[in-house]
Amino acid sequence: MRKAVQFAVAFIMLYAAWEFYHFVEYIRGSGLGPAPHRPPVAEGFLPIAAVLAFKALFALKEIDPIHPAGLMIFIATLTTAWVFRRALCSWICPISTLSETLGQLGRKLIGRNLNVPKWLDRLLLGIKYLLFFYVVKMILLIPTDEAVAFMKIPYYAVSDIKMFDMFMNLGVKALSIILVLAVLSVLIKSFWCRYLCPYGALLGVLGFLSPIFLTINHDTCHNCGACNRVCPNRVDVQGKKRLVASTECTGCTSCVSACPQKGTLQFKLFGLLPISPLVFSLGFLSLFFGIILWAKLTGHWETNLTIENYRAIDQMMSGGFGGM
Repeated sequence: MRKAVQFAVAFIMLYAAWEFYHFVEYIRGSGLGPAPHRPPVAEGFLPIAAVLAFKALFALKEIDPIHPAGLMIFIATLTTAWVFRRALCSWICPISTLSETLGQLGRKLIGRNLNVPKWLDRLLLGIKYLLFFYVVKMILLIPTDEAVAFMKIPYYAVSDIKMFDMFMNLGVKALSIILVLAVLSVLIKSFWCRYLCPYGALLGVLGFLSPIFLTINHDTCHNCGACNRVCPNRVDVQGKKRLVASTECTGCTSCVSACPQKGTLQFKLFGLLPISPLVFSLGFLSLFFGIILWAKLTGHWETNLTIENYRAIDQMMSGGFGGM
């Protein structure tokens, strides 16, 4: 089921990218014919804008009308991370899906993924959390009134188009970095997710506070290693004493499903009430997409900018109005 959800989301994101391409072409072209749909889900690739809108939410007591979908996706991400750990990483994030797929490709090509020595693994893990704390520090230092002011400038309104332009015009250096990361992800399981993703670090810290614990019973454990082998993020499940507490756990439920000894590995609410992998997974998906559905039903999903607004601001930012 997880694979089906992963690839369904990946397909949706690719289709959204195709739609957004036509949207940009339309506002920069003749503007003739029916206006294409601008997919709000594209705002999921504007994490900084979402964080600023989240910060402004508490000051303004209102949801950002320019990029509401980005803010709602961010809220859904934070909420589900606290309850269901980093399940977004293993179920929805397209970058994580790509990273996991590349790792599987590596095992097929060379028979296995490379093992990183423990000392180097711990050293590399620090990079992600250093990036995370740096970003958090920078965001906390931004005064709320400056965040609100930034959200009113033209650049913020078309930040999705600017992000699109960046991806469409990647230079040799950027493409080289992407290629290196792809090769490393083939050779080393979950290289990007484990060592470099600051977003994953944020979700890992929140997930560490989850009321749902993953427990292991060593009295019934046969030490077969099945749990460790299937973990997409290389958590040493078998090596934990009783609680599998790790900021790297992505709540994929693979270890519980793979364990041949029923009841040895279990998700438990507050450490007491057992939760099956199916209930855990459906709970995460229901909460995440439930928040998105609420946003759609209450008018907090589509931007309040019109096609004409987008065209005018994009032209202004491109110097179409005499460099204004």
